[in-house]
Amino acid sequence: MGFWGWFWLIVVVVVGLGILMAWADSEKAKAQGNALAAIPDFQPTVIFKGMFGSAGLALDPTHNKFAISHGPHNTKVFNFSDLVGVEVLRNGSSVHRTNRGSQVAGAAVGAVLLGPVGLLLGGLTGSKRSIEKVDRLSLKIFTNDLVNPTHEIVFLNAPGSKPDSMAVKLASQELDNWHGRFQTILAMSNRVGKSG
Repeated sequence: MGFWGWFWLIVVVVVGLGILMAWADSEKAKAQGNALAAIPDFQPTVIFKGMFGSAGLALDPTHNKFAISHGPHNTKVFNFSDLVGVEVLRNGSSVHRTNRGSQVAGAAVGAVLLGPVGLLLGGLTGSKRSIEKVDRLSLKIFTNDLVNPTHEIVFLNAPGSKPDSMAVKLASQELDNWHGRFQTILAMSNRVGKSG
């Protein structure tokens, strides 16, 4: 087999493996979404099916509960009052954190994640600008569970992504929405705590 034969064989194998991995991840996300929707006495209005092998989320505002699923047989339901804090991570570093009792920041997470100040690293180096790539975007949720208090939900896991790519924009928007929901839960808990 010549060079081009080996080349095309490698391309076919790599593409095939990519499709197989995407299908497996899709099946895991589907099973996780089904598990979240099947929780007794829990009617979620919003569900995030976990991606990249990460946890999934579901929110039931009618019963003041949320659920975190680490797989079809590992789902935990929390009351809103169990939420202690929420943190946005980009490339493993904290971008924004809100805790119970703290003031909710006014800046949108999307602007923090993708704003021009955050994208430029070191400004100009000679005649070139250095733009930080986005490898991973996630949300860390802190609960009052003493055994498993922290849960990380991954919205993007694509090393070397450009900040203006469609994948980063969509993941950032979804992350921003979920962060806003958990900030609202914390703000509601703070109001209840002050009035009670």
